[in-house]
Amino acid sequence: MDRESVLVDCDWVRTHGSDGGVVLVEITDGGPNPGGRIPGAVSLDWTTDLQDRVRRDLIGPEAFAALLGRHGIGPDDTVVFYSGNSNWWAAAGYWQFRLHGHRELRLLDGGRARWEALGGDLTVEAPVRTPVEYPVRTLDASLRAHRDTVLGGIGAINLVDCRSLEEYLGQRTAPPGVPDDQGVRPGHAESAQHIPWSATVRPDGTFRDAEELEALYSQLDKDAPTVVYCRIGWRSAHSWFVLSELLGRPGVANYDGAWREFGSLMGAPIVSGPLPWGVVRTSEVARA
Repeated sequence: MDRESVLVDCDWVRTHGSDGGVVLVEITDGGPNPGGRIPGAVSLDWTTDLQDRVRRDLIGPEAFAALLGRHGIGPDDTVVFYSGNSNWWAAAGYWQFRLHGHRELRLLDGGRARWEALGGDLTVEAPVRTPVEYPVRTLDASLRAHRDTVLGGIGAINLVDCRSLEEYLGQRTAPPGVPDDQGVRPGHAESAQHIPWSATVRPDGTFRDAEELEALYSQLDKDAPTVVYCRIGWRSAHSWFVLSELLGRPGVANYDGAWREFGSLMGAPIVSGPLPWGVVRTSEVARA
């Protein structure tokens, strides 16, 4: 896929962010960012807006259409996502919008940190947008993996663990600096290769170039389906974006049930300990 068709930079946002048919969306986890937002940006919370907290699942097509309609996001609008953590949540939003069939989507390369580093304006004022009718669409199930896909794919498909090295090795069940999850087993899915999301970005949070990304994923079988997973579904959505949207690899799905589901399954084939022979130690590049 053409990189320019899925990424924009800060200059583009300054020039086109207020154009008709362009909607900036900041994805957060914990409500609107108290430090403000890019002027005109809609704030959506991944947990309270995009998730069904009772079922621990994505909101359904009807709720998704109602959400976008309330915020004045039309089906033909170009939606530009950004967030903190080098676009963890933005990538999850992008993936979820794509799952629901929205076609014109972009990420702000480098996310919120890049915008702030370059002196971009922020405001605490929420935009006033006119509600619209958004159509209810059928989900594109090919973009989403479920636990049975992972279980059936052990040793047969590309399984990519996007978490930190400590999580992959079974030393922790959450990223460094985050309290461990209780009730899940440490380790990784049997046959899963470790390619952390963080190895795909530069220190400033922007994505590495195509040659670097191809080299990073060179050990994957290009003819086999690929499932990416992490702890919750944010980091794996980021890796899904790289593989599917930047590199254009077919058959890539995000397992958003993630380690919180797989790590609690009775009898699941979970391995802990050193990386298997032959797996590229990309975790030494970035640890989060």
